[in-house]
Amino acid sequence: MTLLPLTDCCLLLGVDPKTLRLWLTAAHIPWTAHPNDARLKCLTQPQLAHLAHLHGRFLPDPLPASAPLAPPAEPPVTTACASSPPDADLRRLFTHLQTQIATLQEQVTHLALTLLREREWRWEAGLSYPQAPLPSSATNTPVARRSRPSPLNEPAPKPAATESSPTRPRSRSRALPLIEYGADGSYLAICPTQGVLSLTPDSPEWFDWLASLTAFTFQGANGRFSTTRKMRQGQRVQAWSAYRSLHGRSCTLYLGVTRHLTLAHLEEMATTIYARLTTS
Repeated sequence: MTLLPLTDCCLLLGVDPKTLRLWLTAAHIPWTAHPNDARLKCLTQPQLAHLAHLHGRFLPDPLPASAPLAPPAEPPVTTACASSPPDADLRRLFTHLQTQIATLQEQVTHLALTLLREREWRWEAGLSYPQAPLPSSATNTPVARRSRPSPLNEPAPKPAATESSPTRPRSRSRALPLIEYGADGSYLAICPTQGVLSLTPDSPEWFDWLASLTAFTFQGANGRFSTTRKMRQGQRVQAWSAYRSLHGRSCTLYLGVTRHLTLAHLEEMATTIYARLTTS
């Protein structure tokens, strides 16, 4: 009966000693002591072949034979010679390991690129639609103002009205008119005091409304910015400048006079400002 030390079995199966011991325990396969050195734990060739079959491992054919009957002084040299499989099997095993490593590297690279694309998409989505909270505050303003007369008609809720009046009107006073690009592809003109206005973009009423403003915020499909009318000799004139800051950088550009503030011109300016802030 030919016995193979557990160290040789580990090399032939391509596993570490701990894994081999777990396999033996799971398969209920006992080990055998070496006849010349009781410190060596061995397996027979059928036992090794059974383990290789259970776990899908390839063994060289023929299996390297140990020398149980060799003199006691020569077992280390004989075992070392017997434990080395043929060069062809080593090359095949090495090639198989290289293929597995290359496959794992490709999978890790693919996952890293997927995560990077997802992070970039979320970052661009956050930059393109930062205006979600603003329309709600502007559109809710008319409702809040229309609900004011109710405390005057009912004497009981007067304390609640006096508590809300010092804080909420102050926040409304600082709100700017808003031109917003909606999800349906249309543009809305929102006034802090009157709510959504029935204005047709680029119409005479549109330019009259803009001429009555001193500042407004534009949130279009290609970006956003704030605008204000220029001052000359202490008075406002019908000339506008656009401003936006992003990631510690700011950009201010001349927007033009009121009659030039068409939707196409505003979208073009939003794209220009965003490109200047994001280009290194």
